Amino acid sequence: MYATPTDVRDVLARDSASPTGTAAELSDAKVTEQIVSAQAQVDGRLSARYTVPFNDPAPQLVRDITRDIAAYGADLVYRQGLDYETDRDPVMLRYQQALALLAQIASGAIDLPVDPGTAESGGVMRGVNQYDGRLFGMDDFGLGVRGGWDVR
Repeated sequence: MYATPTDVRDVLARDSASPTGTAAELSDAKVTEQIVSAQAQVDGRLSARYTVPFNDPAPQLVRDITRDIAAYGADLVYRQGLDYETDRDPVMLRYQQALALLAQIASGAIDLPVDPGTAESGGVMRGVNQYDGRLFGMDDFGLGVRGGWDVR
């Protein structure tokens, strides 16, 4: 998994030792459900550009995004439908930032960095042209073209 219940709880409560009144009170099982869901969302969005699931450890951005989406899901479970009092709620802000980053990574606006000294597995899929030289020329297609674009 890209995140742990402790990772999620750390962003849900100002003081993880005192989680009272926050979604950090949820059981490990409930938080883990949200992590699994968040990881599936991340993998689903990034599967067109990257090999998923990512190797352990996953890139830091992937771990952060997964944690923040899971925290939002856990907070929704905890609130049971109660609205946020403000759009400046830290859980909501982290969630919005996570979705924006996920969209940028999925679109190619941001690439996931590869940690130094690690293999690039789980990274960007890249095409490799193994042919070196002239493959086709215009005169190979019988279009009346010889050695360029001049048609005679």
